[in-house]
Amino acid sequence: MTIGTLLYVFLFLLGLFISIFYMEFGTVAIMGMLIIMPMVMLALLILQRLRITVSVDSKNPVTEKEAMEKPARASITLSVENGNRILPVTKGIAQVRYENLFSGEKGKMKVRFSVDSGRKRDRRIPVVMQNCGNVAIKVEKVRIYDYLNIFAWTVGKNFETQNVLVLPPLREMYLDRDGWYNETEEDSDRFSLYKKGDDPSEIFNVREFADGDKIQTIHWKLSGKTGSLMVKEGSLPLTKVINIFVDLCVVGENAEQRHKNSNLLVQGIYSVSMYMIENAIPQKYIWYDRENEVIQERIVEHEEELLWMFQDLFKCRITKDADELVQTYLAWEEGRPLESAMYLTVAGHTELESMGLVRDRLEVMDLRGERFEV
Repeated sequence: MTIGTLLYVFLFLLGLFISIFYMEFGTVAIMGMLIIMPMVMLALLILQRLRITVSVDSKNPVTEKEAMEKPARASITLSVENGNRILPVTKGIAQVRYENLFSGEKGKMKVRFSVDSGRKRDRRIPVVMQNCGNVAIKVEKVRIYDYLNIFAWTVGKNFETQNVLVLPPLREMYLDRDGWYNETEEDSDRFSLYKKGDDPSEIFNVREFADGDKIQTIHWKLSGKTGSLMVKEGSLPLTKVINIFVDLCVVGENAEQRHKNSNLLVQGIYSVSMYMIENAIPQKYIWYDRENEVIQERIVEHEEELLWMFQDLFKCRITKDADELVQTYLAWEEGRPLESAMYLTVAGHTELESMGLVRDRLEVMDLRGERFEV
């Protein structure tokens, strides 16, 4: 029941009381107006309802925080089209519920809007989010009101949930690009874009002949065209992917500290992955899904795949049990050849080496410092 409805009921009872005790033309006319007025408002509201179309969309499914300490605004768009060319919608309210499963933030809000007659309006609905994660935003109900706020009519409900990724700002990286190029002597369909090698199946570069070059490397066709000896340089074969373990163990003295560390974890994953993507180095992200009790694996070579990976990662909740994570990784890794791997953490587990997870090619990166490097 709206405030307008309560006010109307009060005026109706007052008018009825006055008309009973003062049977005059003026009082009877006022009472008649009080009876007819809501009928007219309801009829106009029904006419509006027949020509209203509502839709919900996420035009920007990714938002990036300007700074770690500042909140982000995850937003969706409510589109309302008023097909009635005479009656404008002066008041409408959308009930919105949102939740960030990764950080635990959730809440609800009401958003007011209006639409001119014969027009379509896009109403942006921003949700302030302090922490990184996948924010699920759902418009549960959209209602419009008559001009006196006596009646309300639902024009849409239970719209599809819109997901918006809240990501941190990128962090400066100090990774050795060549050290993560995963050189291999085995056959591969991937080759380095920055270093030459000895694989003749793929040409890395063509240059003029120099002392010490082998005759087998001469490019005879191109040499005939240019009139001077040209040499082919072979490419450097690379292994398939870098295995990157994500440590979802986030510890802290209080919720604020745990949220800070989880944001640092996401920032580290985001920064490492974007660095690898820019340098054409494929990655495989590996993490323990505690809710389903399985190890999740996602290969990332392009930015779009990174966003898909984050959507899956954010469905998992952080944990405080470091031993469970490490033991699960050890069980998964047993018997698998990991030529190179990285372990991203914000917990600083000193027991990693003693538990057997740290191998010759596993680098542990603590993401809590002012800058991080491997």
